[in-house]
Amino acid sequence: MNAGLITFITLFFLSNFLFAQPMLSNQGALISIKDGAFVAVHGNTVNDNGGFFHNSDTLHLFGDWENNASNEGFNSIGEGVVTLRGENQNISGDNITRFYDLRLENSGVKFGRSIDVYVDGFLRLNDRELNMDTNAVHVFNTDAINAVQSGLNGTFGFVSALGNGGLLRHCNSTDEYVFYLGSTQGVNRFRPIHISPNDNNANAYRARLANTDPDNESYDRSQKVFEICDINPNFYHRIARTIGNSSAGLKFFIDNTDGTYNGLAHWQALQWNEETSISNNGNLYGLTALKGDSVVSDFSSFPFALANLSPQIDLNAATNPLCSNIPLILEAIGSYSNFSFIIDSLLLQTGSNNTFNGSLTAGFHPVWVTADNGICGRTSDTILVEVFQAPSAVVSPDTIIVEGTAATLYASGGDFYTWSPALNLACNSCPTTVANPIQTTQYTVTVESIEGCTDTANVVVEVKSDVGQVLFIPNVITPNNDGYNDTWRIENIQLFPSNRVLILNRWGDIVYQSDFYNNDWDGSFGGGLLPAGTYYYVLDLGQGWGIFKGDVTIIRK
Repeated sequence: MNAGLITFITLFFLSNFLFAQPMLSNQGALISIKDGAFVAVHGNTVNDNGGFFHNSDTLHLFGDWENNASNEGFNSIGEGVVTLRGENQNISGDNITRFYDLRLENSGVKFGRSIDVYVDGFLRLNDRELNMDTNAVHVFNTDAINAVQSGLNGTFGFVSALGNGGLLRHCNSTDEYVFYLGSTQGVNRFRPIHISPNDNNANAYRARLANTDPDNESYDRSQKVFEICDINPNFYHRIARTIGNSSAGLKFFIDNTDGTYNGLAHWQALQWNEETSISNNGNLYGLTALKGDSVVSDFSSFPFALANLSPQIDLNAATNPLCSNIPLILEAIGSYSNFSFIIDSLLLQTGSNNTFNGSLTAGFHPVWVTADNGICGRTSDTILVEVFQAPSAVVSPDTIIVEGTAATLYASGGDFYTWSPALNLACNSCPTTVANPIQTTQYTVTVESIEGCTDTANVVVEVKSDVGQVLFIPNVITPNNDGYNDTWRIENIQLFPSNRVLILNRWGDIVYQSDFYNNDWDGSFGGGLLPAGTYYYVLDLGQGWGIFKGDVTIIRK
């Protein structure tokens, strides 16, 4: 007797005996379906009392499946098709059933309301919904493309669930594993995701479409980090890694009614945190693909939601090198209305101005900017700014020379020196140089440190046509300690270091003499005060500059 006829007789007998819906119950026996045969059960099927089904071909079920046999239902390994061909059908029982090839067909919703479902080979959703309630359907076949199949006549079947239920897939490659997810709770939605492990290690991921506002499941969208502007209010996904520790890339799918999103948020530590930015990745299933720009490594918390992340903020320090005598110019670049500049942990400026201009002392300074647009914002990376101590240029004082002569110029304070103009200079890159200008000239020396910081100073070399225009020899001194004319001060005498001065009284006696006179004669002689009156000087400038003679009067009051 063939298997089909046995099925017909059994169902007919039980239906008339129990006066109920036809049912196939093995009551502890083994029911074997051999190659080339099939069993079609137009009623419920119960595996009971330690019984088994050995399925080498196809078991067509038009009613519910229930397994109470304290085993996995089928003892056939790697073979056998079970098709759910009725309308609304349920997989239940006290024990998990391990199907090999489970196919959802015909109409209605298929349910796994009371227990998880295992599929070793293939889960063919076709165009049906597999509603797992709070349970999960496990697919152990690691074939990323073929293990789970969906799509029939333009309609995609999917797994729906509540709580931590959903579709659980085992993975061992970096391929994209498709999770066909959807829900008919509220608005009908088909929103699959793709998970791409980052390595070939053994992993398992479970996913569910939570087809509701996250607020409704205690994931308050207002509890978010500063960098998140808003969270998708229509749905979110629950994604868990149940085996392994591999990070994975995530791809989500939306239609034009869902809004636009540029990032992924992850609920952690009682708030939504920024997980990664997302980018458009084409179209599939009639939906727009959004792929995470970086992999996810932490799946300890399950909720993930599409989000809009705040714009990027970049902080640039415009001056290089940064020197203590040059203002530090910071520029914050980002689409924001308010900027706060923080240096050394101190808020130094806030407002709509996206630039900061200020000086810093030498040393290292942490610098960052926080920006916001009234809804969300972002804090830039911290820039560790090194400010170098600027040199302080010191230059010789202004001087006067007679046309045709030279002046020695010197500078200090740095490691490198540049004099300008370079014309009529003995060396324009030396700290000390000799200038021989033909007319009055202002020289600028630029002093530079080894780090590249600079400072400048000026010195004027005034050119006179003769010595008489250089010197001013006073003819009166009033040594009364009032700060005026207390000594005989010859202007620019220091320009003639070989000078010699003689002061004589009216009788020709020398009352004062000095080599290299330093403007210090105060009308005294031999430790005493000379009487008021007129005296006579002889000033020999030396080196052929000439001899000047005249009188100088001491006035005492």
